[in-house]
Amino acid sequence: MTSRRALLRAAGAGALLAACDRALPAASPVPSRATVAPPTPTAIAEPSAPPIAPGPRAIRIDAARLADGRSASAVRTVSVVLRAGRIVYAGPRDGMPDVRDADVVDLGQLTVVPAMIDCHAHITGTGGSDAHARLQDPDAVLLERAFANARVAVRAGVLAIRDLGAVRTANVRVRDAFRPRADMPYIVAARRRIGRRGRYVPFAVQVDSADELHAAAMAQLDAGADLVKIASDGATGSAAHFTVSELKRTVDAVHAHGKKVAAHSQGLGARVAAEAGVDTVEHGFVIDAATATAMRGRVTLVTSLSVALAFGELDIVLPSIRAARDAGVRIATGTDAGGGPPRFGEFATEVELLVRAGLRPHEALASATRVGGEVLGVDGLGTLDAGAPADLVFVDGDPLSDPSALRRVHTVYRAGARIV
Repeated sequence: MTSRRALLRAAGAGALLAACDRALPAASPVPSRATVAPPTPTAIAEPSAPPIAPGPRAIRIDAARLADGRSASAVRTVSVVLRAGRIVYAGPRDGMPDVRDADVVDLGQLTVVPAMIDCHAHITGTGGSDAHARLQDPDAVLLERAFANARVAVRAGVLAIRDLGAVRTANVRVRDAFRPRADMPYIVAARRRIGRRGRYVPFAVQVDSADELHAAAMAQLDAGADLVKIASDGATGSAAHFTVSELKRTVDAVHAHGKKVAAHSQGLGARVAAEAGVDTVEHGFVIDAATATAMRGRVTLVTSLSVALAFGELDIVLPSIRAARDAGVRIATGTDAGGGPPRFGEFATEVELLVRAGLRPHEALASATRVGGEVLGVDGLGTLDAGAPADLVFVDGDPLSDPSALRRVHTVYRAGARIV
C-alpha cells in the first residue's frame, strides 16, 4: 500500500510539473501614451491626462479605495488601468486617462492593494510542529506540496515568495516550474541554507571554517541559487556562529557575483551579520539599539513575528522590531511559512503583528508589498506604479484603518489576468 501511494504521489507531481512546461505568451511591452496637442492660443482647456495609445485591449477596474503603503490614508473612488500585463494608471477616477475600448470591471466597495510579498518562506514545507522533518520528505511529495502551498498563497494575495531553504534543490526546481505560469507566485530561491557544523539544522550545508563557508556559498550560486542564506546563529538568544571577518569574506564574494546574502538570526548573530554587510537579517529576534544602528541604511530586517507568536516569545521579540523601526531600519515582511510553525495562507497575521509592534498600518502594508519587492530586487514589484507588473489584490475593507482587511481577499490579478 505504501509503495502504491508513493507512486501515485510521484505521478501527480510529474503531471503538475509537465503542466508547467506549457509557457504562457510573453507580455508585450507597455505601450507609450499618445501626445496631446497643445490648445490653440484662443482655447481654454483644463489640464487632462493623455489618452492611452491603441494596443492590446486594456482593462479598467473601478474600486472604492486604493492603499499602497505610501500614505496613511487611502485614495477614494479609484480606477486601475491594465494593459499587456502592466499597470498604466492607478489613482483617482477623475484623473484617469481616456481609455479607448477598455473592458470595465466594477469591484464596488473593495480596496485595491499591491501584490503582497512573503520575503521568508519555504514553499516545499508544511509548517506546524514537525515542519523540519517534513522539509525532508521525498521529492515527489515536496513538489506536489509546493503547488498546493502556492495556490493557498495566491488566494491570500501573496504573489511573490522568497524561499530561504530546501533540500535537494527542490525550491529551485519549483521556481523554474512556476516561472511560465501566471497562476503561480513568483519565486526567488536560496537553494540550501548554510550553517556552522553541528550548530544549525542537520539538513543545511555544514561548514567548519571561513574557507568552507566561502566554498559552500559559491557552490550554491553555481547550482542556480538566486541568493545565499547563512545561519549567523541558532535559536532565540543564541551566540553568533561566525565572526565578522569569516562572514564578510563570503558576503563580499557573493556580492561580487551580483547576488545577495540573507542571514538567519534569532540570536546575537544579527550584529555580526550587519557588520559583515549582509543584505537581510532574517527573524531579528534579538536586536538592540546598537545593532539597529549598524543595520540602518544597509541591512533590511525581514520579520517572522508569526514564529515568535507560535513559540510564545512575542513579548521578547516585539522590542527588537520597535528598536529597528525607531532607528530607521527598513523592514520587510516574512512568515517562515512551511519552515516553522506558520502555514501558508496566514500572511495577514504578520502584517497585523507589525502594527502591534509599533508600525503604522500604512508602514506595515509597505513592508508587506513595496519593501518586499525591493528585497527581491524586481522593479515595480509590490507597487501600483505605472509600468509595474499588473499584480493586484482587492480586499474587503480598508487595511489602513483595519489591517485585518488583508485577511478578506476577494479578487487577485496576476500579470493582468484575474486568477482569484
